Amino acid sequence: MKKNVLLSLILIFSICAASGCGRKKDGAEKGDLQVFLRAIKINPNNDYAHNGLGIEYGKLGQNQKAIASFKRAIELNPDESNYYDNIGVSYGNSGKLDLAIKSHLKALELNPDNVNAYYNLAICYKDKGNIDKAVQAWETASKMAPKNYLYPYNLGICFMEMRDYEKAKEKFNLVLSLKPDPEMELATRKSLEKIEQLGEQKK
Repeated sequence: MKKNVLLSLILIFSICAASGCGRKKDGAEKGDLQVFLRAIKINPNNDYAHNGLGIEYGKLGQNQKAIASFKRAIELNPDESNYYDNIGVSYGNSGKLDLAIKSHLKALELNPDNVNAYYNLAICYKDKGNIDKAVQAWETASKMAPKNYLYPYNLGICFMEMRDYEKAKEKFNLVLSLKPDPEMELATRKSLEKIEQLGEQKK
């Protein structure tokens, strides 16, 4: 009975966090880590648990352990798009951008509707200095999830770097129309103020 309860918990964690990796560290709860470790001890071939463990290691900044966990998940279930997306995040956080891009593209090959993979792919392209490809990936993500303000915000930042201030302004205004959280709203308004300042300097 105890094993069944634990495996049920793992399934819930896995559904909630299947593609929960992002290019930032949120901090993992020690209890979450132990849940996945216990599940793997019960069933070493539980790909969901290996994926969940990788996500928790990623939150702790332990990227090599995260990569090893995601590799094992992929070995057990090579057709799961989210696992490639997640290992791509860990590669990206390790500075291995080419491997990260390859992984995110594989995730999209398996599931073209994986919006998180487009988001993470765009981050990698931007980190490599390929703004055009980053814009393309974020534009795709934005069309797929039009209510997510992260995508137009990042597009606004890209257009600012490209000095296309009209497009940047358009994207930032879109962010505000989506009613972002206070931190994002403040960052967006500061970006709009910067654009206005640049416009005044040109006069």
